[in-house]
Amino acid sequence: MKRIVFMLWVALSALTARAQSTNHAIGAHFGGSTIDLEYQYHFSRKNFLDCTAGLFDLDDGFSLQAVYNWNIKQWPEWTPNFGTWKFWGGFGGGVGFYDRGDDHAGMFFGPVGTLGFGFTLQCCPLTLGVDYRPMVAFNTGNDFSIIDRGFRNIGLTLTYRF
Repeated sequence: MKRIVFMLWVALSALTARAQSTNHAIGAHFGGSTIDLEYQYHFSRKNFLDCTAGLFDLDDGFSLQAVYNWNIKQWPEWTPNFGTWKFWGGFGGGVGFYDRGDDHAGMFFGPVGTLGFGFTLQCCPLTLGVDYRPMVAFNTGNDFSIIDRGFRNIGLTLTYRF
């Protein structure tokens, strides 16, 4: 009798169990001045850390960025069977190396911002969005200058939360 009760309890537990989403996400960003791989750590439904590594100015450099983001507004009622729409923004910093073949070669650093709009699918933890990630990049090469290519970083982002 104890075995039957135990087996029923296990069967009911398995039927009512749900998949647990974790705080981690991986993805890619394809922008006007960067192509990045990204990792996100979600502290809660309201904020997350976004770390990216990739090409800067498409083939003239390499950059690492970390941005702390807030989900500013979410609209789950817009398309409840499809997904949740959201608007996010944040700020952080970045470093990298830039070599365009002139006096601008060298390390760069500076602040980074983010503004994005997208949706997370209801059926799976996939987020697709359009975002603007400007960077004020101070170059410490042969002459100290600002690399303006970081200002045109409008792109697509795709992440999968696991």
